[in-house]
Amino acid sequence: MRPESFPKAERVRKSDEFTRILQGGRRVRGRLITAVWTIDGEDRDAPNRVGFAAGKRLGNAVLRNRLKRHLREAYRRNKRELPCRGLSIVFLATRATVGRSHAEIRDDLVTVLRGIASSLESPSDP
Repeated sequence: MRPESFPKAERVRKSDEFTRILQGGRRVRGRLITAVWTIDGEDRDAPNRVGFAAGKRLGNAVLRNRLKRHLREAYRRNKRELPCRGLSIVFLATRATVGRSHAEIRDDLVTVLRGIASSLESPSDP
């Protein structure tokens, strides 16, 4: 598998999975993006699973899908910033994301990924 690919096995696709992650996960906020993540079991060989969401209050379907495409591409190119495995993550576009360039979204997503990685290294449990 190529390191920048994004196969279906690495995606969160079902509504109940999104709900479980959003209700029971830990949050890391960036300037433009919020990530909610959970650790899925003890299987460190499992790939990280990722989903993307943009609420209706952000704009019409065309704008929301564009935001999610930017988030997906930014994650696909920078997923190696997150060295751990076995996580489920949902990236949420915020109002601040609307109208931003792909480079700004990418930079904030990398910051959020590094925040997740650093919170995994620190032994503080909620």
